[in-house]
Amino acid sequence: MSSKPVEPQLGAKSFSCPHCGAYAQQYFLRAFARGYEQGKSPEVLRIDERMAKVKISLELDQDQDEARKRKGQLQFLERLEKHALTYAETGQYGEECHWEMANLALSMCFSCKGFAIWVEDKLIYPVRNATITAHEDMPDAIRSDFDEAASIVDKSPRGAAALLRLCIQKLMPILKEKGKNLNEDIASLVRKGLELDIQRALDIVRVTGNHVVHPGQIDLEDNKATAITLFELVNLIIERRIATPQRIEAMFRNLPPGALDQIESRDAPPPSDADENDSK
Repeated sequence: MSSKPVEPQLGAKSFSCPHCGAYAQQYFLRAFARGYEQGKSPEVLRIDERMAKVKISLELDQDQDEARKRKGQLQFLERLEKHALTYAETGQYGEECHWEMANLALSMCFSCKGFAIWVEDKLIYPVRNATITAHEDMPDAIRSDFDEAASIVDKSPRGAAALLRLCIQKLMPILKEKGKNLNEDIASLVRKGLELDIQRALDIVRVTGNHVVHPGQIDLEDNKATAITLFELVNLIIERRIATPQRIEAMFRNLPPGALDQIESRDAPPPSDADENDSK
């Protein structure tokens, strides 16, 4: 499990990122203001079919200047896909940016490139419970749900608990299970040698009291204590079923080639009588 998180602090060179949870260097930026051109107003930018269109245009465009422009658009959309708050390189700002915002700053994580917003010395985006941090090896497929649960656990613990059960549902295909019926997936993992404590952790996620709670559903009996337990269980399952095997595999592959050959020879099945006769 990752070490105790370092709380974000205005101006600090490094802390646990409020987006990805990694302890990483942070780069602080000044914020400037510039008005919209006449007839224009703020808009919400979302990832949709624009990503595919830009990719197709990039493949078909033979003009180097247009291809460079399309490539920049694609890079922007890729950043936007990862983080709702990102930047666009326009080259249009300079002398007209004569308003610098006071008591407003941005910070960027060098690990995930996510941006955070500060007003005075308070972190206001992303909104989350500072004591809850996603495991550093948490798959992207469930991290957004986990982070959303962390951001609402104080105001809506039942909603947070529902999101965390959904995290478990989404985690099943990553663990090579079907992801349709949690009870059946747990049984399958048990047959594959799932540790008893992780089996019990999954059953805690699946069952509250004496009744089954389906992933993503609100349980009226859930409270903040239940949600906090689910946060811990999700991180525990990530640690035991994803992070630990990855670390062991990496250490094993870094053994000297001779040692790997000896292990492979030791673990090879013994030759059968037929094989011995053939060798004669």
